[in-house]
Amino acid sequence: MKKWLTVSEGAERLGVSASTFKRWCSRYEIELERTPGGHRRISQSNLEQLVQEVGAEPQHRSRSDLSDSLATANILALLKTRKATDLRDLVLEACRDQTDITTVLDHSLAPAMWQVGTLWQRGELHVYEERMCTETMLNALDLLSPFFQAGERHAITAVGGCLHQGSDTLASKFVSLSLNSIGVVACDLGPRLPAEELAAAATALDTRIVWSTNTHWDDRSDTLSQYHELHRNLNPDTYLIIGGGGLSSSARKSLDFCEFFETLGAMASFVKRVVLSQTVGEKTQEARHPQFRYENVWPPERV
Repeated sequence: MKKWLTVSEGAERLGVSASTFKRWCSRYEIELERTPGGHRRISQSNLEQLVQEVGAEPQHRSRSDLSDSLATANILALLKTRKATDLRDLVLEACRDQTDITTVLDHSLAPAMWQVGTLWQRGELHVYEERMCTETMLNALDLLSPFFQAGERHAITAVGGCLHQGSDTLASKFVSLSLNSIGVVACDLGPRLPAEELAAAATALDTRIVWSTNTHWDDRSDTLSQYHELHRNLNPDTYLIIGGGGLSSSARKSLDFCEFFETLGAMASFVKRVVLSQTVGEKTQEARHPQFRYENVWPPERV
C-alpha cells in the first residue's frame, strides 16, 4: 500500500471530487504535505483520519471501474432522447456487477445531471432540453425504485425532501433511493416543504431519520429559522440529515444539531454504522427487558 497519495487518489478512495476532498481536508484540519514541486500529498494515516471525520467508507470501486455505458456522455444521450427505460436497464446491469446503487448515483447519475446544468448555464442546452433531461432522470429513478425497496428488513423509516423554498427534487430522490437500498423505508415528500409539515410527517410515520437536500442554497435567516423550527418539533432521538454541498461553513455551524453529507456514500455509511447498528442494539435490549420500550416513549407524559 502506498504511504502517500495524491489529492486525486485520495478523492477517488472516498468517492468524491478533488475539490470536495480538499474542502474536507480544510474543514477537518487534515494536513496535506507539499512535495518540492509544490504538489499536495496526503498520508495513509491522515486519509484514515479523514474517513473517520466525514463518516465515509473508502470506495473499492471507482468511477473508472463502472461500465463504460454509464459514462456521462452516454447518460446524456439517453436523457436527451428521453430513454428512461434504457437508463434504468443500464443501472440495473451495473448493480448486478457487484456495484451498489449508491455508487452509481454518486459517480454516474449525479455527475450527469451536473453536466446538464453546466451545459444549460453555458447556453449549450435549450431550456426545454434541460427540462426533458430532468424529467427523464426522474422517470428513470421511479422505474428503479421497485428494485431497491427496503421492505421490513430493519423497520427503520425515514422521511424528507427539500425544505422551505428549495427545489432539489432530483437530489431528494437520490437520497430516498440510496436509503431504501440499505434497508431503510424512505418516503420522499418532494420540494418546498414547510418545516411544520415535515415535522408532522416525521411524527406520523414514527421516523428515525429526517433529511433535507441543499445542493443550491444561501444563508437567508428565514431558511435557517425553518431548520431550527424543524429541530424543535422532532423527537430528540431523530437524526436530522442535510445533504448536498450548498451550505456554507457559517450555516453548518449554526445548525450544529444536524448531520451533513456531501455524498450519498458518506450518508449511507453513517446510517449503516450509527443508526441501523444502534437500532439493532435497542431491539435486543427491548427483547431482554420489555420495560425498556416504555421507559423511552416520546413525548413524555405531561404531569
